[in-house]
Amino acid sequence: MFSPSRSGAAGPSKPDELDISPILAAELATEYSALRAPGNCPRGMYLVPSTETFLRWHGVFFVHRGPYAGSVLRFTMVFPKTYPAHPPTNRFDSDVFHPMVDPKSKTWYPGGRLSHWQPRVHHVSHLLHHLKRSFKTAWLEIITEDEAVNKQVWSLYHHSHQTFLSMTSQRSLHSSSRSVLFPSEMTVAHGSPASKAPLSPTTPHHGHGHRRDLSGTSDAGDPGPIVFRQIGDEAGEGIWKELERSLG
Repeated sequence: MFSPSRSGAAGPSKPDELDISPILAAELATEYSALRAPGNCPRGMYLVPSTETFLRWHGVFFVHRGPYAGSVLRFTMVFPKTYPAHPPTNRFDSDVFHPMVDPKSKTWYPGGRLSHWQPRVHHVSHLLHHLKRSFKTAWLEIITEDEAVNKQVWSLYHHSHQTFLSMTSQRSLHSSSRSVLFPSEMTVAHGSPASKAPLSPTTPHHGHGHRRDLSGTSDAGDPGPIVFRQIGDEAGEGIWKELERSLG
């Protein structure tokens, strides 16, 4: 689902730190505005540009079906200055146990036709729909070992399926836990940061000084402009009533 920025504009509230060209800014604004059209942004996905640069969009993906059901996955879409000649890169903000996600960089790689990007033919909406589809059983079944980025996960899916399901279930529960969704509130309440995700056989180990190469951002779990907040019972009841009215 398209998500407007906090200021109400479809763009960053500060000057672009990377000094992008007016033509590129127009390209990105067109892509972002296109997500408003019905069906262009998949249900369960929310995106908003970074407040620092229009070359980086923050997203949240709520997985509703398949072995990853219940997962709440934050990701960052990073556009190169050569866009649309070259595609944006999708990186998850946490470790994701998936055959098409590199365990070191957390980068998701599309398969099929989108693995060969075609400017003016392929767009952001195509990538988002493919990202959602790649977490469903039907797509997991057709990923070949040759195209799998994480071959250990691919092998578990095909040769030790129950182990795969157990690990994805654990990680799904962790991603939707209160300590992960509301880290600042939990830190204030309990005086300790959110717990880390369960380790997997493919989780890389780094020293304390490791930083992800993503336009200067780190692996510290920065939620970007999308922040979850807990609401009270009264506010929750009001939201449910509004939903009931909207559904007729």
